[in-house]
Amino acid sequence: MIITILSKFLGFGREVALSYVYGASAVTDAYLISQTIPYVIFSFVSAGIATGFIPLYSRILNERGQLEANRYTNNLSNALLLVISIVVGFVLLFTQPIVKLFATGFGGETLELAINFTRISVFGIYFTALVNVFAGFLQIHGNYVAPALFALPMNLVTIISIVISTKTDVHVLAIGSVLATVSQFLLLIPFVRKTGYRYQLVLNLKDEYIKTMVIIALPVIAGQSVNQINVLVDRTLASGIAVGGISALNYANRLNVFVQGLFVASISTVLYPMISKMAAEDNLNGIKSSISEAICKRQVLLDKLGVRTFFWT
Repeated sequence: MIITILSKFLGFGREVALSYVYGASAVTDAYLISQTIPYVIFSFVSAGIATGFIPLYSRILNERGQLEANRYTNNLSNALLLVISIVVGFVLLFTQPIVKLFATGFGGETLELAINFTRISVFGIYFTALVNVFAGFLQIHGNYVAPALFALPMNLVTIISIVISTKTDVHVLAIGSVLATVSQFLLLIPFVRKTGYRYQLVLNLKDEYIKTMVIIALPVIAGQSVNQINVLVDRTLASGIAVGGISALNYANRLNVFVQGLFVASISTVLYPMISKMAAEDNLNGIKSSISEAICKRQVLLDKLGVRTFFWT
């Protein structure tokens, strides 16, 4: 939890660095849209996969053992890479109309910059998807440190790329966003290998676990898609109001969700794999106890910090 909170502060520092260097400008607008497009197109799928992976992996591990659970992880990873390749190809073929769809107010140099940024940034979703899978994998195996740590290199690489872009070329911003996601993936690899996992080229789209995974993920995908549509509408409207409108909206939103992200993400990151494992073992008393304890500790922490909230149990 401490590492997650530190990561959130560093992520906030990343936004401060971006606002300090580029402010609310056409460059920042183009950059944020280039990050929004691959994120909106694929993030709700990725979130659904990440949410569904943990309970299903726990069940396979409990019922059929480590080898079958690792085979499922390989199959899911390869299936994701296949789907991502289709998404990336689609975005590269139709970049301009997609950017215009997401930012109707863009034109001229800002539009061209957003197109160039998007063609670079879209490759980051390969690593984002794998990070979501392997972060959940490590949490199931009791390693919460590595999944919490991976945000640190991502934020550091992004901040460095922002600084370097001012001295070289503005396109370093987009390159840095891809390298940031690569750094997350590279950080997790040694920890994943320590569990005994080894990558294998397994691809069976008709596998019963993949089908179950899709069923589990669908409600999360539906919920996330609504959230991303909200982001899309907000930024589309902001793109036509004024230059820097998307940037101003982004900075305001970051401030708004900062405190919530500190105390919700840090607790849920630890809690979710725990209760998934307990569910696989039919340990209902353990689930109830863990959830109650997490809510109480969260409230104590917020009270100590002087943050007032309302909740029911």
